[in-house]
This record gives sequence, structure tokens and C-alpha cells, in this order.
Amino acid sequence: MQKFSLVITAGDPAGIGYEEVCKFFLDDESKKYDIALIGHKWIVEKTYKNILKKDIPDHLTVLEPDNNIFHYEYGKISAECGKAAISYIDMAVHGALNGDFDAVITCPINKKSIKDAGYNFPGHTEYLAYLSNINNQSMMLAGRYVKTILATTHYPLKDIAAHLDKQTVITAVENAHNAGRYFGRLSPKIAVCGLNPHAGDNGALGYEEQTIILPAIEKARKNNIDVYGPFPADTIYTKAKDWDFIIAMYHDQGMIPVKMDAFGEAVNITLNLPFIRTSVDHGTAFDIAGKGICSYSSLIKAVDMAKMMVEYDKSVRSI
Repeated sequence: MQKFSLVITAGDPAGIGYEEVCKFFLDDESKKYDIALIGHKWIVEKTYKNILKKDIPDHLTVLEPDNNIFHYEYGKISAECGKAAISYIDMAVHGALNGDFDAVITCPINKKSIKDAGYNFPGHTEYLAYLSNINNQSMMLAGRYVKTILATTHYPLKDIAAHLDKQTVITAVENAHNAGRYFGRLSPKIAVCGLNPHAGDNGALGYEEQTIILPAIEKARKNNIDVYGPFPADTIYTKAKDWDFIIAMYHDQGMIPVKMDAFGEAVNITLNLPFIRTSVDHGTAFDIAGKGICSYSSLIKAVDMAKMMVEYDKSVRSI
């Protein structure tokens, strides 16, 4: 396989992934990256011709998992699109694990489409972990000032406490600590949110802080991790600049501050994979797919973040 430092997976063909990638490669800034697209050439050609009304840039290299032709309709759930999106991920992960790519940047997939294609995964993060044969990955969102790691991910609110235990919190803290190498901080300063309002208020509003979260923090500190908490989530994010990472106990507790900080320009990062993975912070946007109006600002941020992480990682390895 041809080697590139960075590769982008096109995502679901019925969404905005191809359009934002094609717009990215029209930007002269894209020429400064050693980067390729994993997708179908015929969809790339169709996107430039029918949506963007532009010629394909000479510096765009498309790596195809296959040359299958299939029907897709913008904004429509489709098993064929789900299968195509999965094939892009498969090719990217295979190349990254073989050392062909330093980092993978992903455009959005549709959960229903991949499920209809026979892949019963909640999303990108879980499928990437499956391909990498790991089960202790963490989801991270990075904005301008807020970098937050989720202890739990895609669970209904009523089920979160049942999925939260000491090891879950420790895994998030350890993954945050180990991620410091990608951001120029070998010993990052980490804050941990409580689960309940006011971090439980000494047990008056819940005991998870005392029985789960604090013991996890204490264990991590014994392993020389610079971690503190648990803090009330409604105040700790106001001091995000003081922390390298903030650990949230559940999805919206962490996502809302990041998206308030940098909506449309945040970066989704999967920690503890055997390769660097970043992603845009949005979904397939079926409502605007095929209309030529999508922004590619989040993709630029995801590419820049991946490049920075690769460079920091290489500098650490050279020490």
C-alpha cells in the first residue's frame, strides 16, 4: 500500500463527508500535508462535477478499497452506504496497523446504515477498537480551550450510573495521562468531574463520588498521575484553561462544554488505539447533504490536530 502520513476516510456517501473532503482538497492549504483520501474515485468525480462544479485537484490521491459501483441517494439511510463507509475504515486501520499511515482522520458514518449493513456497533469509536483488538479506549473531544475525555459514552442517561465503576474512571484517567505525549505534556494536569450535582455534596446528592470516583483518583495518584477531583461539573469547565484534560462521567456532561467552546471546529479523538485517530465533531448532516453548502472547518481542525499529534509523538519517540 502507498504510504502517507495522514489519510482521511470519506464516511457515509449519502452524507456530507465526500463534499467536505473535496472542499478541503480545493484549499491550497491542503497541499502542505502528506495526505490521501480513502474512498471511491467515482464518487469523488461525481462530487466535484455535480456539486462543486470544479476540476479534481492534481494533488488529490484517492485510495480505493474496491471499485464497486452502487446506488446512493443523499440524505437517505442505506446498507450499501454503510458497507462502503465500513470498507473505508477497514482499509485505513489495516494500513495504520501496518505502518503505512501515521494517523487516520475520519468523516462521519451513519449508525443505522452500518447496522443495516450487518455491523452492530454504536459508532466509529467502538468499531475502531474492535479492529484494533482493544477494549479500553476512550473518546475525547478537543475544542479551543476544553479537552474532555468521557468515562462512559453512548448510554441512556438512566443507565449511566450502572455503567460507571472504579475501573471505568481509572481507564479514562490513564488514557488522558498517556495522551499527554500527543500534546506536548508528558505529565498533564487532569481534572475529574463528579457524576451528581455539586459532585454529590458529601453524599447528600449521591454516593458515586465517594464510592467510585474518588477511589479511582486516589489510585491513579499513587501511580504518579497528576489528577484531581471530583469537582462539580458545572464549575470545573469554567476553568478549562487551567487543565490539560477534564474527565467527564457521561456524554452530554463533556460534549456540551466542548461544543459551547468550539462548535463546528472541535475534534473527536480516540485515545489508546495503536495509531492516532481524529475525526470531525459532527454527523452525516443528511439534511444538507448534496447541496454544496457544508463547511469543512471541522475537517481542517481534525487534520491539523492529527498532524500536530504525529509530530509530538515522533519528538517523544526520539528522546
